Amino acid sequence: MGVKERREREEGARLAAILSAAERIFAEKGYFHARMDDIAEASELAKGTLYYYFKSKDEIFVHLLERETRKVHEELQRRISGRESFLEILEVWIEFYLEYFENNPGFLRMFLPCMGGMIRFEDESARLRLIRNAEQGLALRDMLKKKIARERVPFSLDEILKFLKTLQIGMGVKLLEGDKADARAAGRFFLDIMKRVMEDKS
Repeated sequence: MGVKERREREEGARLAAILSAAERIFAEKGYFHARMDDIAEASELAKGTLYYYFKSKDEIFVHLLERETRKVHEELQRRISGRESFLEILEVWIEFYLEYFENNPGFLRMFLPCMGGMIRFEDESARLRLIRNAEQGLALRDMLKKKIARERVPFSLDEILKFLKTLQIGMGVKLLEGDKADARAAGRFFLDIMKRVMEDKS
């Protein structure tokens, strides 16, 4: 192995260690109480090494959100592709998030405060990256928008996405409280309402 390849492998290993440690720290302490010192200690690296890769805690946090959001959108799009109706898409969407949140409680603890608008980043570049991160879901939005138009759903895309965001937050809170039954009941309740809306429309 050449010098360049060895350096790249070592840098990749350090980056992976930083992100793994940061994910644990953010999940345990939350965004507000996590510090770069904590991440450095958990990754067993000098704090200066963290600043070589990331200029702030915000940048690390957004990097983790981007990475996880990409995986979520890819998997959700895979599950939704080929679904015929608007209601089928909603059902798959809700079931996926219930499953994902149950299996990834650490990310859920990171995700909820950000989703609820409780985090305001001091690092402007991190804030802008988070805004751009929303563009990863454009394919999903387009798919949903087409179903809404085709089936003449009596809500706009923005209204549906607001409903889903509120539902995600509610289900997430219930799951963090350990109440899986209530989280699933919230999802079923929302689907029942949408089914009645679609029936009344026709």
